[in-house]
Amino acid sequence: MRKRIFIPFIILGCLIYSCANSENKDISLLQEEIKINSQFLKIDTIAIPENLIYAREFLVYHDSVLIVLNKRYDDVSFIEIYNLREKKLINKYFRLGNAPDELLSAFASLNGNLLTVNDYVKNQVAFLNIDSVLTNPLYHPTPIRHYTQSPVAAQHLIDNQLIIENPNYFVDDNLGINTHNARLIVLDKKSMPKEDERYEYYVRNVTSDGHIIVNYKLKKIVYAYMDKTIIELYDKSLKLTKCISGPDKLPAKYKIIDKEVLFDEYIPYSYLAFCTDETCFYLTYMGANLVDGKNMEDYPLWIFKFDWSGNFIESYNVGRYISSISISSDSKSFYGTGIDEEKNPILLKLSAR
Repeated sequence: MRKRIFIPFIILGCLIYSCANSENKDISLLQEEIKINSQFLKIDTIAIPENLIYAREFLVYHDSVLIVLNKRYDDVSFIEIYNLREKKLINKYFRLGNAPDELLSAFASLNGNLLTVNDYVKNQVAFLNIDSVLTNPLYHPTPIRHYTQSPVAAQHLIDNQLIIENPNYFVDDNLGINTHNARLIVLDKKSMPKEDERYEYYVRNVTSDGHIIVNYKLKKIVYAYMDKTIIELYDKSLKLTKCISGPDKLPAKYKIIDKEVLFDEYIPYSYLAFCTDETCFYLTYMGANLVDGKNMEDYPLWIFKFDWSGNFIESYNVGRYISSISISSDSKSFYGTGIDEEKNPILLKLSAR
């Protein structure tokens, strides 16, 4: 039996439910036609520096800056920043280790000029302003501890606070389990954790690990589930204002072993990655169940485009799997991480035909 995790935090948010419980909220349904009528994208491979033997994923900023997320290796920084045109290293950040400025794991996402790096092993998150990286060689952000065992975090609209996906949030009527927690919580970065909270079921294996997307100018927050076909929009107070469901139904199957909730037979995957510009946010969408004998690379993806009010704008057919996404300066093309025939990561440019 896996050891139960008792998670300390200071909750400033309120309880958030799924679309089914979103009474008096704006609910929008996506139809299957947005996949069928999606625009096919032309895919080209972009040359990258030849020495990136530890690379796992790539992001591109302003068409000219390559952000490399490396695998976990001794003496290798998790994040490296390159001039994409000249193939020259600009700077690197976060070595592997237990020191205050080091990480033990890393997931990365790019929202505007802000790169968020989550370390789920050490329960911490770091934010890199890419403009500061480019203009200040001495720029050196420090990771922030949040103590919540959650790999998903984003800066809040108020200084010294973080928005965190609650790893103890879980509701399933078939199992009769409702942990009565908030989907999203706000933490004060300067506060110390309170007493441990104990829960009857360990649900960390089936919580979403979704995406928290913040528009700092409009003060809007988007949460996209990774295991449900649901997108939620919140205001700056984390009040749920809109819920978007579809275009597929992905009912999960669960089982309970020794008070631990697990996926049964397959794992549903919906929204896998995101990127943003000033007017819209974009989500890669799989909409399928991962079964034994299959890999993520075996499933094609789509890209859905929404404005910041949650209105669906357009869909694109990628036709293959990509593990990351970023957007060009003119918002007419995307960059993604694919894999070659030898399973090595490659940088792709995806453009409308």
